[in-house]
Amino acid sequence: MTKFKKKINLVKKVILAAGSSKRYGEENKLVQIFQKKPIINHTIDALLEIFEPQELLVVVGHEHTKIVKLINNPSIKIVNNIDYEKGIGTSISCAVKQLENYIQGVMIIPADMPLLSKKDIKKLEDKFFELNSEKVIFPQYNSNIGNPVILPKSYFETLKNLEGDFGARSQIKNKDYVTVNTDIGTSLDIDTKEEFNKQKNYKL
Repeated sequence: MTKFKKKINLVKKVILAAGSSKRYGEENKLVQIFQKKPIINHTIDALLEIFEPQELLVVVGHEHTKIVKLINNPSIKIVNNIDYEKGIGTSISCAVKQLENYIQGVMIIPADMPLLSKKDIKKLEDKFFELNSEKVIFPQYNSNIGNPVILPKSYFETLKNLEGDFGARSQIKNKDYVTVNTDIGTSLDIDTKEEFNKQKNYKL
């Protein structure tokens, strides 16, 4: 499929795939088959329909060998967060410390969003560039603020210092962000088996 035309790669796409899926149960939710393929592959494949693999960075941790095997793409950078059990903040920090100097923004994408559409991903990045790479970009479906979020370089130092189970959202100032209207996929992730069963028959 032909990729969308876009500006030079200034936004790194960080896929968070390090968690232990405690709310899901004993199984790793990211390897569960959802509409004929593992959950994480839906997220990765949506990104690869728009972007080059070199633009992606996947943070792994729990059962990292399983996740790396599913990604199966040597051009995608993978970082192993040995502190993943301390919370999502450590994964974001680990990723941002790996960014090249020319990167102007980071798109943070939970790996458990198989219904996230390439159209919405592209829409968010377009808005980031439209605002001169200076604003935080949130997707919004109805009244729900979802994911992924894009943060500008001015937040990188803050992100590097995240700890525990605090994500990027807790650090964002009201004046620094704008929202973009998106479809329902930006508001849906899979934390539990109930959510998995509810979403597996969705057709977007």
